[in-house]
Amino acid sequence: MARGVRRSQREKLEEKLVSVEEAITRYGECLEKLKNEKKEIEEELERVEIAELSAILKEKHLSVNDLRDMVNQAG
Repeated sequence: MARGVRRSQREKLEEKLVSVEEAITRYGECLEKLKNEKKEIEEELERVEIAELSAILKEKHLSVNDLRDMVNQAG
């Protein structure tokens, strides 16, 4: 049975380089998606925290100015 032509060291390295470049592209795209997802989660978390704070203020019958005054007095 005949074997194929052996690839040179240079050909092997060029193929490996292409493979690594493709992997970098794939992971780069994945990283961008994850960064966008992280940003969306952080924004949603901030909205939830603001909603919780607003609920507490309403529950305690406090205004934003009341809260600001309390923070200023504590600091």
